[in-house]
Amino acid sequence: MGIIVGPKAGKNLENARANAYQTNEICEELENGSVECISIRRRCYMFYNLLARLDAYLTPLTFAMEDIINAEGTDYSQFSDQSKKTIAVAASTVSSIKAVLDTPILTDSGALTVESDELLKRIDK
Repeated sequence: MGIIVGPKAGKNLENARANAYQTNEICEELENGSVECISIRRRCYMFYNLLARLDAYLTPLTFAMEDIINAEGTDYSQFSDQSKKTIAVAASTVSSIKAVLDTPILTDSGALTVESDELLKRIDK
């Protein structure tokens, strides 16, 4: 009986080892994918928070610009120096928002972009 079952058991053992190797490879790929997903989520969260802060900064400036237009009209050259500064700050804030929105977070292959990392590093300074 041992002579008949022995070769079959050896073959089954080889199959089990091959399956274990494939399983380990798949687990490693899934772990790498999970780490990438976490990185993407963090980057998106950072961009979301940045845009939320910029929006919170822009909202009162928008109301201030409305007040300026109501009080001083639409001719920028006639605005007071303080009003011109308010308009400049609002324009700068809008420009910052546009830069953030135009920055791609992912490449076509789904990896995080260098541009988004550089933008966040510049903002953290």
